Amino acid sequence: QNAQSKSNTTMTSKPFLLRFKFANFANLPSDPGSYLYSDRITDRRHGNVWQLQLYPGGTKISQNSLTTTSSGGQQSGKTLTSVFLHNVDGPDVNAKTTFLVRDAHGNVFHKESSEDVDCYKALRDCFGYFAFVKRSAILEETNNVLLRGTLIIDVEVQTADRPQRLV
Repeated sequence: QNAQSKSNTTMTSKPFLLRFKFANFANLPSDPGSYLYSDRITDRRHGNVWQLQLYPGGTKISQNSLTTTSSGGQQSGKTLTSVFLHNVDGPDVNAKTTFLVRDAHGNVFHKESSEDVDCYKALRDCFGYFAFVKRSAILEETNNVLLRGTLIIDVEVQTADRPQRLV
């Protein structure tokens, strides 16, 4: 996208938080391609229902290559988790998103942000990361990421008047 089209996009809301929980993370299926969905969360302000799709051992795509994160770093594909946010019901939403994993003290352990406004079309499109965070880093006890065995992923959503790209 060119800079002009991005400057014409107006953010229309303060960011709101969606909190997704995956209990017993260490024992979730971790072979590449295995996934599960979070519980659904209803955003009553905008009339949408959201759900997070988690691949605890990554997708087959994430396991076959070195990938670049939004912060510019590279991660080996062998131990990556993958996450994708779905608009499962309600109107289409144009939004910027930030995916966060915090440690038990509330500090940001890992963060990935979209630079673009994406269009989340209900029941059709999702957005996320093939190379989100290393599974081994989540499981490492000294990182203090799992809260009583539960992985919590926060997604901050900020709506906009129009997308910069379609997903």
